[in-house]
Order: sequence, then C-alpha cells, then structure tokens
Amino acid sequence: MGFDYISGKFSAALPFPSQKNGLPWANIWSVVAMAILFCVVYAIVFSIIFSAKQKRKNQEERHTDKVTGLLSMDGFEELVELAGRSKKITKYLLTEMNIRDFANINKIYGSKEGDEILKSIANYLKKKFFGDGKMDKGVFLARGYADNFYIMQPISEEKTSFDDMEILQNNLQFRVGQDRNIHIILKSGSVVCRLDENHELNLRDAISKAGYARHMTKDSIIENFVVYNGAMQAQHENEERIENGIENAFKNNEFVVLYQPKINLVTEKIEGAEALIRWKAKNNALIPPSLFIPVLEQNGMVGILDQYVYKTVFKFLSHLQSENIPPVKISMNMSRLSNNPREFVGELDILQTQYNVDKKYIEVEIEERFAGMGDDFVCELIHSLHESGYQVSMDDFGSGESSLNMLGEMPVDIVKFDQRFLKNAEYSRESRIILAYMIKMVNELGKVTLCEGVETERHVKLLRKCGCRLAQGYYYSKPIPEDEFKKFIVEHI
Repeated sequence: MGFDYISGKFSAALPFPSQKNGLPWANIWSVVAMAILFCVVYAIVFSIIFSAKQKRKNQEERHTDKVTGLLSMDGFEELVELAGRSKKITKYLLTEMNIRDFANINKIYGSKEGDEILKSIANYLKKKFFGDGKMDKGVFLARGYADNFYIMQPISEEKTSFDDMEILQNNLQFRVGQDRNIHIILKSGSVVCRLDENHELNLRDAISKAGYARHMTKDSIIENFVVYNGAMQAQHENEERIENGIENAFKNNEFVVLYQPKINLVTEKIEGAEALIRWKAKNNALIPPSLFIPVLEQNGMVGILDQYVYKTVFKFLSHLQSENIPPVKISMNMSRLSNNPREFVGELDILQTQYNVDKKYIEVEIEERFAGMGDDFVCELIHSLHESGYQVSMDDFGSGESSLNMLGEMPVDIVKFDQRFLKNAEYSRESRIILAYMIKMVNELGKVTLCEGVETERHVKLLRKCGCRLAQGYYYSKPIPEDEFKKFIVEHI
C-alpha cells in the first residue's frame, strides 16, 4: 500500500518500481547495502584523513618546544639531518647557550618568571635570525633541557663567525636583562662542525663538544664564550676514556686507599693521617685524583667512590684494633655534599657499628669550595656530624674565595691551610706575616691548625715559629699503603 500525494489517498501500489526493470535501487535491500557501503567508505576516508592530521599534529608538537616555540631537540635533530642530506651547506657553527644559575632565578622569582625569560631569549633569537618572518636558510634554533638553547648556523669564515656569535650573546644578555628588569649572565660554547664524506653530521657529538666548551666557562667570572679547540678535544677525550674505564676499575679493584701521616710539630709524634684515593691502572701507573675526581663529580659516581673510601678506612681501623696497633685519627675527604646531612651521617654510623670503631678516630674533611655553597646547609651538616661524635676539618683553606669571617661561622674543628701559603711564606716576608697571623687567629678561635705541603726542614721551623700544631707532607712521609702505614704508626706513636 502506498500514499498518493496528489489525491491524498492510499493506494495499493508501492512507490518503488517493480523488480522487472532490473534497476539496483528497485530493491530496498540494495539501497540499504549501498548506504552502508557509502558509510563504510566515508568512515575509512575520514579515519585516514583524521589519522594523518593527528599524526601531523603530534609530530608538530613533538618538534616544537611548548614554552618558547622553538624547535624541540627531536625536531632539531630531524631537521638538521634533513639539511645535511641536501648537500647545500657543508660547514656549521653549533652553539650551546644557557643562563648561569638559572635554578636560583626560578627559586627567587618563580618558575613563571623563569619561563618569561626563556621566551624573551627565544623571541630575540627568532627576531635576529628570522626577522622577516621567514626561516633563514640553514639556521635552526632549539631549546633543550631547562635553560639550554641551541643555535645551528651555516658559516664560511670561522673567526668572523666566532666574533659575531659573541656579540650576539652580549646583546642578547643586555636586551633580555633590560626587558625583564633582571640581571642575567649567559654562558656559551661553540664548535665548528662539518658534513662527513656521506654528507652526514654527527649532531650528538657536536652537541657534546659545544656543551663541553660551555662547561669550561662555568666558573669563570670573565669568560662567557668559548670555542671548542684541539687542546680542549684532547682533554675531553682523556676524560671520556677515564669515564669509560671507571666502571671496570671498580669491578677490578683498581682503586687503592693510601695514608699520609699528620705529625705534631712539637712532639714529632703521629696524631693521625689523611686517607687518599688513587687509581692503580692495569699498567701499575697511579692516576692522581685530580684527573678522575672531576669526571666522577660530573657523572654522579663520586658518591660511590666516597663510600668505597669510607668503608676501607673503617675496615682498616678495625684491623688495627684486632692487631693491637694503636689506632690514630683518619680524615676522609667528602668530595661531594650530600643532599641530606642526616642521611650522610647515618651512612657513617652504619659503618661505625659494622666495624666497631670509636668515632673519635674519624674525621670528615669538607673542601673549602663547598663552604660558600649555602652556609646554612654546610653548618647543618657539620652540626649533624658533631652530634653523632665525629670531627670535621676544612680542607685547602685559602685556596678559593674563603673569607676570614667564614672561620667564625663554620664550626669546624681543624683548619688545613693550603700548601701555597707555605710556598709563598718561604720566600716572602709579607707572606710569612700573613701566615703567622692567620695561624694565630685560628688557634685563638680554638681550632686545630694544620699545614699541608711540608717538604723541608725550613718549612718545619717556619711553622713551629708561627705556632702551627700539625704538619703533613713529604718531609715526614708520602702517602703510603696500609702495611707501610702500620709500621709508621708503631715507629712514631
């Protein structure tokens, strides 16, 4: 039955043509099938288009830093790789730039202001290189971790490029500081990188070198821009060899602890010793700590070395007691500051309990350079050590930026004068006067005085005259292994 729209009456005839005419839409099921097929095709096409758009969007997000709008490191690496394949440019200057003490800026002004500073740097760089709104050919700008920025630009004449980069950094530092009303110092390292014979550029290697060059400016007050050079490369490669060999050195027990005696200048008797770590390589050559400690501090493994030294010292003192050899106080260097003073002291207490060593024989040496890294924190650490029964000394006093006021603020028990004081005092009347007054002042503060680098009888006489209590140096003994040190104790106790 059908409805006649003209007469407004129902009729028995269906509104569809009969199946005899052979048309596919004559059958309602054919129409439904066609509709379903259309919907399926539409859904597939829509899914493909949506997926492509979403993929493009995800890629753009992955390639773009959300804070600054510059390239992310993923985008930086991919675009630089594509640029190398074009073979149009063969030499680049890669620069890594960051803000000195950016963590403190975030702490003082807040992370929001920190982000605004990052945006200001990014905007300046974009304006400098893409001032017309178009990407400068071959130039790539990226933001890496935290406040690290990367600038990759094609160059021809190297010296001119270095000068231009340093000028850009100075202008950027001034402009951003003025705009944000804040004093900032930018630190940069650059490296010249070239495409290899396969028209490829080892970007990760270039970033490592630029970062190494920047790191060389870290502690400099004057130098803020450095270019990676041959001498730096030799040093970098040596440090990498050391870093790569550290793990095996631990496995093969290549680290040894030596002991350098400390002698009372009045009695000429031994009062203690300093535990010193050395790396005895496979060829029996002793690698000095000045070469491997900085590497371990950078890669975060120095804490493992500290624990190795501490355990060795406690174990040695325990052996002295079991062998009826009078124990003496051993000082152990703290090559890094623990984030948690209580935890650090707790680790010492565990070793003390394990080896049953009297705490009066343990002394912890804090390097002078740590004293200025947050006085409250260092004081808390010293107080924690004192509360637990350990003594504390300040190592290398006078080697850095220490002030005399710091001696009154830092509750250390022993002050170790850097050997350069003694070297200068040997030939300079003015230096002798300074050393004598400093020793007198420390004595009057109730702290024990010790001088390092004592190598001659003249040194000994000079220190006695100045009133120094303890001496440490080759005049009495070089750093010696455990067996020799045992004999030294027995002979000088």
